[in-house]
Amino acid sequence: MSQGTPVTNLLTFDIEGFIEASHDSYTVPERFRSDALEREEIEVNTHGILDLLAETEQTGTFFVLGRIARDLPDLVRRIVSEGHELGCHSFYHRRLYFLSPAELREQLHEARCRLQDVGGVPVHGFRAPDFSITADNLWAFDILLELGFSYDSSVYPTTLNQAYRIGDFPRVPFRMTNGLVEIPMTTVRLLGANVPFGGGGYLRLYPLSLTRRLFRQANRAGMPVNVYFHPSEMGIVVRRIEELPWLKKFRTYVGMGTTARKLRALVRDFRFGSVRDYLEANPTPEAAR
Repeated sequence: MSQGTPVTNLLTFDIEGFIEASHDSYTVPERFRSDALEREEIEVNTHGILDLLAETEQTGTFFVLGRIARDLPDLVRRIVSEGHELGCHSFYHRRLYFLSPAELREQLHEARCRLQDVGGVPVHGFRAPDFSITADNLWAFDILLELGFSYDSSVYPTTLNQAYRIGDFPRVPFRMTNGLVEIPMTTVRLLGANVPFGGGGYLRLYPLSLTRRLFRQANRAGMPVNVYFHPSEMGIVVRRIEELPWLKKFRTYVGMGTTARKLRALVRDFRFGSVRDYLEANPTPEAAR
């Protein structure tokens, strides 16, 4: 562990298929739509994540789609049996601002019930596909609380990515006025903007040396870094869509072969835990929204 880094950072995983997670970003050619291939990709890559965590003696939070609990129940059971926290990632990988309140309530209820039935543990946390709670659908927080969730980790407080659109949101964990705790995705203040780092495409794109530097900066300020990671980023089974425009292809695949190595280095150098463990150890400050 890095000396002088007392903050416990958050190790989180969004368990989804690469193709199903791409539909809201671009049109996926029909020849790539295969339940069998997606099942293989999710199983092989997620088992790779679990093997890495077992080897490094780390635990984290796995936000899993409800339909994966339905289709791959043994995978969910392995996550729980190895001491990781089970969270909800909606039922299907669809951005929440495309859903009505009634549709969202139905999908989240079904997903949470399915995950709890398969995993045999209560599910307290939620993360929206593509961090799709934005300024346009803040009403989703009340639905989460109504359905029994105690915390959310869906907000990316930045305007640098057009999908997020919520740059004025608090950047540290806090309790909202309705009682729900929000664990926002991590950003760093640079040139007057909230710049994302530490997970997903940003972990793939940024050099490891830069990511380490930003980790230390956040931890010195007492801020936990909310790392997030997807099965495809293990780089074991990668579904490559050659038809993508070059810029989209770059953003989708850059660093795919290096991310597992970067994750291994980070868990060696910094302190990590699940969201559940973090909230048990750190009372969340009140903040009005």
